[in-house]
Amino acid sequence: MRVAFVSPALGFSGGLERFVFDRARALRARGHEVWLAHGGERGRDATAYAQAFDAVTEAGRGLPVAMDCALVQRARSVEELAWLGETPTLVWAHDHDATCVRSHRYVPLGREPCHRAPGVACVLEGCVIVRDRRPESRFGLRVVDPFALRNDTRKLSERYVIVACSGYVRDSLVSAGAASSRVVVSHPVPPSSEHDARERERDPVLLVIGSLLRGKGVDIAIDALAWLPSNVRLRVLGDGPERAALEAHAARVAPGRVEWMGAVHPDSVAREIDRCWAVLVPSRWPEPFGMTGIEAMRRGRPVVGARHGGIVEWLADERGAVGFDPGDPRSLAFEVKRVLADGQLGGRARAWAQSRWSFQRSIDELETIVREVSKEKHGGLR
Repeated sequence: MRVAFVSPALGFSGGLERFVFDRARALRARGHEVWLAHGGERGRDATAYAQAFDAVTEAGRGLPVAMDCALVQRARSVEELAWLGETPTLVWAHDHDATCVRSHRYVPLGREPCHRAPGVACVLEGCVIVRDRRPESRFGLRVVDPFALRNDTRKLSERYVIVACSGYVRDSLVSAGAASSRVVVSHPVPPSSEHDARERERDPVLLVIGSLLRGKGVDIAIDALAWLPSNVRLRVLGDGPERAALEAHAARVAPGRVEWMGAVHPDSVAREIDRCWAVLVPSRWPEPFGMTGIEAMRRGRPVVGARHGGIVEWLADERGAVGFDPGDPRSLAFEVKRVLADGQLGGRARAWAQSRWSFQRSIDELETIVREVSKEKHGGLR
């Protein structure tokens, strides 16, 4: 088959770009021709990233050759995809863009998680006023209509099949107006690392991996250190707009106990996981899925994750994927203590990840969905 990934960036930036890169390489290894149509954003290591594809072009101008299927990684409306014409198309839902006016699923005041569909509650909670980062914006704010969002999501599902990254995201899409028969689930399971396993460090190190955004809950992990022994340290792998504020917060509440690694190449993530004793996924927002948890368990490291969103689909306390109460640093610290005291959890986590979360099985699933959609002129499943 000839497949085009439509994605915002050329290069590594976040989980979405890693998802595209991994699947492009896997499909090419199975003999498919794979293109990238990117939106003009530039990520890290763009040259190496481009090598995963047979060809690279810019999105929005029409595809230069006929494709059996286009795999769109981010779209809010049918109008955005008009340039694809009659190309059979799948739209991936990696996040909450189509189901939340703020895309975060937590309210601005109090930062409590929100699981409601777009509607009147968005107005009452003040969620409809969002930041406007467009260069031409005069005030830096804009108002988003939750009912227009519902309408766009409904129309998107009528025109295309939507692939949700978790059952949680699927249910959110249906609540927001998508037709249930037009939404399928495909978990974004990452590939296994080719690097040999290494020993963990002598003293307990906890690891958080991800962009430094408010929704990732890094501050919750920092606050949890207050209820953990003083020899337990936190290492943060990633970068983002909240870094300066988080560093200042750590200096106040946990001086000398937080190490900031910045962004690293994806190949270095496995080594950092090996060095730690446990990986934390403390997300304040209901994480759409949370690939980090799967990666950590594959390396034989237990995970402590916030018990909401797509995370709950891979939590299994007795198998090394332990849940804590979202937003509660004391609950996080309590579960971390349990994890650090059980030397067998890492082995159980590896066994759970290997038996349940197979990358090759996820590619089999992807091929099946693509073949079915490519049979239909308008991207409908048979």
